[in-house]
Amino acid sequence: MSDRLRAAYDTIKVRARARAGLPGDIAQRVLEHHAIYQDSKGNHAFPLVALHGALWGYKFFETTGKLGELISYRYFLDADEKALRLGMLNGFAEGFKAVNREVFVDTYTNWYFTREHGREPGADALVNPTLLEALNEAHAARAAGVELNDARKRHIFAQALQFEQEITVAPGIARELAKFDCPILRALCMKPLVRFAYFPFWRTFAFGDFSNKDERIERALESFDLAADQGWVAVLASMRDYGVLPDLFFESATES
Repeated sequence: MSDRLRAAYDTIKVRARARAGLPGDIAQRVLEHHAIYQDSKGNHAFPLVALHGALWGYKFFETTGKLGELISYRYFLDADEKALRLGMLNGFAEGFKAVNREVFVDTYTNWYFTREHGREPGADALVNPTLLEALNEAHAARAAGVELNDARKRHIFAQALQFEQEITVAPGIARELAKFDCPILRALCMKPLVRFAYFPFWRTFAFGDFSNKDERIERALESFDLAADQGWVAVLASMRDYGVLPDLFFESATES
């Protein structure tokens, strides 16, 4: 690997961190994830599904979200205890957002680095070789003006997913869980009911243990399959349903 290639990778990663904003800048990263998906001409589905995960997590883990409402109801008559539990939840939410930020940094860096340098000798020293091969397939399709079929999109998605779960998500969740000293709140956070906006009305994921990497991977692959079934235009349009992004975004979000 040349110094030039390493410098190119590092430069893109610095740019990724700047675009990622602070951990709480979920909406900013959602827009950037969307831009990567659009840049791929629909061939790199991981950022599109990932942004739905970020939007769901924002609504679920925030102290004003569903879990916060549950805690407020549970400790309605004990203001001190309610404040303590909400503080714990807020700490976990901040950790969740920090993990989300690192997933974006990885996704952005790997995509734009491989777009420019993915075919160069030594690129596999900076990007996981299996992921590199998958992203190069997406870049080749993009350059040829071809949209891959869903089977090939799923392959690319699976490689990106496996990388993120191994390198970034699993260690991040383990780190945040280690801070919990409340078994009840820990159980609530680790057994969420997950429903992305594009899921059919009858489909919800009931996690047995959100900290289980294999379960997260299985559910993420199911999320891809549901997206493919619903259609990618519908998946894009459903981003509006979370109520997080400005209306102005949707004037051009589904244009490609």
